[in-house]
Amino acid sequence: MTPTPTRPFTGGRDERVGLVLSGGGARGAFQVGVWEILREHPRGLRSLPAVVSGTSAGALNAALIAAGRTPEEMLEFWLGLGDRPPVIANDRLFASLERGLARLALTEPVRKLHRRRREARIGLAQLLRHPLLSLSGRLASGLEYLLTARFDSVSKLLDAIDTTYLFSTAPVRARLIDALGGPVVPKTPVRLAINAVDVRSGQPVRFVNAPPDVHLDSDDTYHVGPISVDMILASASIPILFNPVRLHGRELWDGGLLVNTPLAPTVALGATHIVPVLVNAGRTGNTRPELSLGDAVERLADAFLENAYNTDRKLLLERNRLATRLPELDYAVAHLYEAIRPASSTIFNAGSYLYFERRAMTRMYEAGRDAARTWLSAGPRLDERPGHPPELDRETEDAVSA
Repeated sequence: MTPTPTRPFTGGRDERVGLVLSGGGARGAFQVGVWEILREHPRGLRSLPAVVSGTSAGALNAALIAAGRTPEEMLEFWLGLGDRPPVIANDRLFASLERGLARLALTEPVRKLHRRRREARIGLAQLLRHPLLSLSGRLASGLEYLLTARFDSVSKLLDAIDTTYLFSTAPVRARLIDALGGPVVPKTPVRLAINAVDVRSGQPVRFVNAPPDVHLDSDDTYHVGPISVDMILASASIPILFNPVRLHGRELWDGGLLVNTPLAPTVALGATHIVPVLVNAGRTGNTRPELSLGDAVERLADAFLENAYNTDRKLLLERNRLATRLPELDYAVAHLYEAIRPASSTIFNAGSYLYFERRAMTRMYEAGRDAARTWLSAGPRLDERPGHPPELDRETEDAVSA
């Protein structure tokens, strides 16, 4: 096996480093630890990155980095979210739910007789399948009945709720304005890309503070201009959980739906060396022989994020291959480093995506510092193999050498 190539940072004029920060909720504290070591370590970056591209939690961190905030100030922002949770429940949702339940209660007595008989047969069959003396049996029976015999009522109730979110992001907006010193990210030499998704079209929307050198995907929409707090919040508005943000006539949701690791705008804005920072452990995640429901949720989220990243990295590596073999295309090679990510999922369980608690986020921040040190001491390594995750190749090399 060919050894994995490494490429230390040189700080040369032709080295325009692009930092790619993935989404991940409260796990964004991990990225703060990574950034601190990249800035302080002798083998790290020698200046601010030329380009920062972020989604969701990564968009928050990208904006703070571009604004020149120190790692200490960034960490204080995240810990402040834990000390004073910025959550306001959406009263309109609960009012709609109350009205929907009242309408269902009023129509219940006039339900058609043949439907009642069918529902009774289904309900009786389910009662016989579960031990009704236990709470778990009664709950299981009720859930089965609701999702089979009475799913039409569930559907009507959902349709009666005339709003799309549980919580408002208004308090986060105020915190972010305070952290940035205003409603717009201050102008700095850093090229910044914030990534969201159009709710209705399902297409990525990119907000950038400088014109892109090249458009890599005709489906992407780039909005060039100052980056506002509302653009950042749009990128971090997790569907159903938080309110969508309306900008430029569009309703926008969390970019993590489609572009959780936004490599494309980093290249479009001129980066020549790309450092992805992910918050999922990938193949080094939970390996216990028997998984809990929480483990399964965490692995599901990790698999979704990992697949999205692998798709993006393969597209970039294929572009690099074409740039080398077909110089007439006038593509510049963008050197992709292996992603900096958590070493294990011990701290990063399913709940950690939304666990905004000071001690938990401090542990994730420390894990970020450790991951960055390990990454720098390894080279850092370049990612040049489109068909295989780099860590899988190294496992194969180890097995062959043994």
